[in-house]
Amino acid sequence: MTTEEQVWSLLKNKQLTDIATAAIMGNLFAESSLRFNNLQDTTEKRLGSDSYYTQAVDSGNYPKQSFIHDNAGYGIAQWTTDSRKAGLYDLCKNKGKSIADP
Repeated sequence: MTTEEQVWSLLKNKQLTDIATAAIMGNLFAESSLRFNNLQDTTEKRLGSDSYYTQAVDSGNYPKQSFIHDNAGYGIAQWTTDSRKAGLYDLCKNKGKSIADP
């Protein structure tokens, strides 16, 4: 299943209309090109590539406090705020998943 199909299915399973689903997907595409591991392009020089950053956070080499306070958008929705990134981090760690896991 492609990323587009995964996102479409996830949103449709939330009982959204086709129009609402398409609108949200359009926004997510503008934010991240629908890439779950997307690091904000303007921060890559400072923090590394998408895959390097994701691996560093997942492994603990880039700790939670650094992740949530680095002012870098991350993920499919390009979350930047401390609270959103902390929620993403905690959810993934509690489930034993990568921060890039769909």
